[in-house]
Amino acid sequence: MTSLYGHDAQQQAVLRGFSSGKMHHAWLLTGAKGVGKASFAWTAAQHILSREPAFQSDIFVPDLQRAGGQMLAAHNHPDCHYLAREPKDDKERRNKENGKPYERRRNIPIDQVRAMQQRLTTRPSLGIRRIIIIDSADNLERGAANALLKSLEEPPENTCFFLISHNPGKLLPTIRSRCMTLSFHGLNDETMRRVLLAQDESLTSQQLESLSQIGHGSPGYALKFLELGMEEIHTLMRKITETGDRDQKLRLHLAKLLSVKAAKEKLQAFIEYAPVFAARISRQRQGRALSQAIVAWEELVSLAEKAPTYNFTSDALVYQIGGLLARLAPPREAAA
Repeated sequence: MTSLYGHDAQQQAVLRGFSSGKMHHAWLLTGAKGVGKASFAWTAAQHILSREPAFQSDIFVPDLQRAGGQMLAAHNHPDCHYLAREPKDDKERRNKENGKPYERRRNIPIDQVRAMQQRLTTRPSLGIRRIIIIDSADNLERGAANALLKSLEEPPENTCFFLISHNPGKLLPTIRSRCMTLSFHGLNDETMRRVLLAQDESLTSQQLESLSQIGHGSPGYALKFLELGMEEIHTLMRKITETGDRDQKLRLHLAKLLSVKAAKEKLQAFIEYAPVFAARISRQRQGRALSQAIVAWEELVSLAEKAPTYNFTSDALVYQIGGLLARLAPPREAAA
């Protein structure tokens, strides 16, 4: 069973609605990537599909011993539908089926939403309730978002939607207005260590400290860095923001490490993490350095969003990101 850490208030909000028998039909889970929104949605689904409203608890306690419990644990329950970006083509789909890394489509198209809606025209298979998880709603194409809106406006009976969003400002206002919003914040250091140890009990104190700094409240980032072995990448990023990399050697080394074919997953993780890392560094700046850091952070956010359609080589993209990170360095006189 998935364990949740640091999100007790959010669990209690959903449980209050569930136990009352009048739970809101759509929940918008907002917050930075990696803080646990997807784990929350899956565990909420497991609880709702395996418990009755009369069951009293302050946290989710799924009953995975009942009928369908194994399917709930394996995330393939027929009454829990999960929408996410699919493999971009047949080759990537085969990679996914074979347990290999694979590239996803840029967005969730309308066809996926319509297929989900078609399934909503029938009764649930194993009970009376059904859960829809969309991870993330930020990735819905415009037509897909409009199609989803119809389901949110006229939700099927006993159907609950969990929409995961890293940037709710991108969603249609009409979608946000039909959802109950739950905000998720970064975990504190102690909770971060608990999450990391739950995933790997062999981690040393030094590794836990390093991963906690990398994650900065988001265990998903820290675990991804651990899985991909990105400690050297993080060290280079930190050195660039400390020194300004005036001879450009650090960003050239970074580009060399991430531009090889075998580093595709590392490259994607680096692109996603760079704005988060920059935001953390920006908070340490003041005055003119802060203004400059904010501009660099905004450009990193924009560049990360455009990365899937970036027309240059991966080493050029990494070098450009490295240049933006260098602008986060304190002024030379302050550094001295």
